[in-house]
Amino acid sequence: MAIMLGGAAAGAAEKIKKQLLEIAAHNFQLPVDRLIYDGGDISVDGDPDKVMNWNLLIDIAHRQYHKMPLGSEPGLQAQHTWEVPTGGALPAEDGTVQMYPCYAFEAHIPLITIDPDTGQVEILDYHMGHDCGTVLNPDVVRGMSLGGIAHGIGAALYEKFEYDEGGQHLSGSFMDYLLPSSHEIPHVEMIKHYTPSPLTTFGQKGSGESGYLGAPAAIASAVNDALAPLGKSIDTLPMRVRDIEALLNGQTE
Repeated sequence: MAIMLGGAAAGAAEKIKKQLLEIAAHNFQLPVDRLIYDGGDISVDGDPDKVMNWNLLIDIAHRQYHKMPLGSEPGLQAQHTWEVPTGGALPAEDGTVQMYPCYAFEAHIPLITIDPDTGQVEILDYHMGHDCGTVLNPDVVRGMSLGGIAHGIGAALYEKFEYDEGGQHLSGSFMDYLLPSSHEIPHVEMIKHYTPSPLTTFGQKGSGESGYLGAPAAIASAVNDALAPLGKSIDTLPMRVRDIEALLNGQTE
C-alpha cells in the first residue's frame, strides 16, 4: 500500500504543486523558475517579501478565476497512475514476471519457555529487527509491526479455523476462536535499520508484513528448539497447549 498508493499520491501531489506554481507565476508576472515553494506557500527567489500563502492560492484556484492563468481550469485536482517499475519487463525464461518492486527484510528472535507439566508456552523476551526502507510515518510502522507480531503469535499458538467431520464450523465466534490478548503479547524490542529502495518514490518498502510473516516461524522454531533435548518436535500450527502437553507426556509422537 505504501509503495503503490504512496507513489500515486506523490505523483498527484506534484501535479497540484505545479498548478499552484503556475498560479503564483501568473500573479507575480514571473517565470516559474524564479519561485520557491515551501510548505504550501510560494515566494519569489531573492525577494522573500513577495509571497502568496496557501490560503490565498487556494482561494484563487476555487473562487477568483480571473486571477488564474489563461486556459486553466478552476479548482485543484490531479490524477496520477504509478506503475510497478519492474512490472514492464519481458517475462523471464520460466515465464514469470517480476511485479513487486522491492522487499522488506526482517529478523525475529523470541525467547520462550515451556512448562513441562502443562505444556504452556510463555514468551519471555522478543526482539525484532526490520528494514522497511524510508519510513513515511514512524508511529504507523511501529503499530503495524506490533500488530503483525500479535497476529503471528496468534497463528503460532492459538488461532485455528476448526470443522467437524461433517463440515460444521466449530470456531465461528470468539467464544470458540482463541485469540491472544494483551496478556499473551510480550514487550517487543525493535531494532531499526532502514535502507531506502531505489525503485520506489520515497525509497519506501513494505512494513505490515514484517510481523505476521516472521512471528509464526520464529515462535514455532523456538518451541521446537525447546523440545529438541527431548527428541520431540511439532510441525503443525497452531502449537496449542494440549498438543504440547500430550507430546511431553508421551501421548502422541
